[in-house]
Amino acid sequence: MVDPYAEPDHRGVAPSLAHHYGLPMFSLAGGSDSKAVDQQAAAEAALTMLVDALAGGHLIHDSGYLESGLTGSLAQLAICDEIAAWIRAATAPVRIDDETLALDVIDALGPDGSFLETDHTIAHFRDRWYPTLIDRASHSAWTARGGRTMAERAAARVDELLATHKPPPLPDAVAAAIDDILARAAATSGLSMPRA
Repeated sequence: MVDPYAEPDHRGVAPSLAHHYGLPMFSLAGGSDSKAVDQQAAAEAALTMLVDALAGGHLIHDSGYLESGLTGSLAQLAICDEIAAWIRAATAPVRIDDETLALDVIDALGPDGSFLETDHTIAHFRDRWYPTLIDRASHSAWTARGGRTMAERAAARVDELLATHKPPPLPDAVAAAIDDILARAAATSGLSMPRA
């Protein structure tokens, strides 16, 4: 009686109903029925996240879950973060104006000109989406860097984040509000609660 997380049958129905009734909606996407961080997990995460994003879910929940939500994986969550960034870039509005069309640059260089060294290219080449985990290198360059799979790169990214990320402290007002909630809970339960 485990509910499959990545079946296609119901995708888009709940967000459509929520939009029809003007209700906020969270979607279950980015999870997988796979038992490991593998091709199935990546495919199911990508497909469910894309469909739910296109259906207009306001919040996508359960990314990084495996085994139909029975386990979670930080490496799979890192892969889902990459997928979410890809979807965000793919669904971003296309800006069409004088700056993005750059017709003046095209007229100046003509059909045989090289656009790589122009000020316009230098100013805008970073506007594109660049992956952090998806590998776009040649096979020889990928092999020279160790030939790591997506799962291995994701696991290394998790290790890097856990070793280096220092979350900013909570604002004093937020920490005080949390401490107040914990104090009230401790008073009613008789348990000792940690401070925020």
